[in-house]
Amino acid sequence: MKKWMLVLVALFVSVSAFSQSCLDDVWQCLRSNQIPKAKKFMDACMAENPDNAAVWLMQANVNVQLYDYDVERKKKDPNVTPRYPNALEDAYNAFVKAVELDPKVTPKTAMLGAKEGQQLLAAPFEEKAKSAAAKNKFDDAIKYYGLAAKCYELAGKKDDAAKIYLQTGLVYNGMKDNDNYEKMLEKCISVSPKVMPAAYVELYYLYQGAKDTVKCGEILAKAEKVYKGEEIPMFYEPQMDYYAMTGAEDKLQEVCDKVIASGDKTLIPACATFLINVKAYEKAEKLIKDELASKPNDFVLLSKMGYRYAVEYYDIQARRQAAMDARQYEEATRLFQSPERKAAMENAHEWCQKAYEVNSDDLTNNRILREMKALLGLEIPQELNDKINARMRTE
Repeated sequence: MKKWMLVLVALFVSVSAFSQSCLDDVWQCLRSNQIPKAKKFMDACMAENPDNAAVWLMQANVNVQLYDYDVERKKKDPNVTPRYPNALEDAYNAFVKAVELDPKVTPKTAMLGAKEGQQLLAAPFEEKAKSAAAKNKFDDAIKYYGLAAKCYELAGKKDDAAKIYLQTGLVYNGMKDNDNYEKMLEKCISVSPKVMPAAYVELYYLYQGAKDTVKCGEILAKAEKVYKGEEIPMFYEPQMDYYAMTGAEDKLQEVCDKVIASGDKTLIPACATFLINVKAYEKAEKLIKDELASKPNDFVLLSKMGYRYAVEYYDIQARRQAAMDARQYEEATRLFQSPERKAAMENAHEWCQKAYEVNSDDLTNNRILREMKALLGLEIPQELNDKINARMRTE
């Protein structure tokens, strides 16, 4: 028994000695910038020590420098073909394998440790992903973003990993893959709940598109909890949309007041739209008119004012129809003959006409304008009909 033990110990010592000797050769080559030569030594060393954590760690270091070697060659000659195109992926896999074999494995002097190496690989993987996405190579973009996210997570950089998951989600969005888009956004906020408020906004509009009012409310509530006490302007629009959708006029008006106080003029038209949709006509009109004072020829504002009166007209018509359905004919007649109905039509026509004179190619404004002309018995220009028909054929 003792004899066998001595044989095993001798074998272990000889293997360890060989691995240290070959690692020294690799190390010397890397230190003297003989990168391809280091790879040859590394291949031999790996063949003899496939289960040695230190060998895998050195393998990872060699592959990192092979990648840098190709980068430098590319700088000198942009047309050169990389000699080691898989060096980054091989480095990543080697770092992972080293840690699997020995979580406490340490590098030789001036070499990268596993955690440090994984962190270092994240940035080049991210660059590869961005380059692939820009070329619409979506599968490659997803692969490299996935590796970048793993590197950041293994390095303990959760905020950076969360940003990568958001970027991956946007790639899936470009592919019209809503299921994976949703998964990546959810992964983003689970890895680092506070780092990317845009993920909450994107999820909200995904749920809105699926007509899932419950999830819309839940994601806004989650965002409010995570960012409690902070004002996040990008949440204003989805909040207004949700409160308008659920008829919570008081809360909608609270958010609108925040928008006005923030001084962000870009959200005023959206704010006015949501107010109109909950029939807060007077407040919406004041918002628009205040903006028109400094921008009297702004098409968006002019058309929004036309929309405000058109919605009021449609509201009166809906109440009239409800009265008819309930056989309340006197009320139906009163609504039809009411000055409010006439004023709504006339004002909708006036503002849509002003908007048309600024921009005659907007289909929504043109449709309302034509409808109001018809209701008021006014002539409908052929140009207006032609523009509506042309746009409808292309949409």
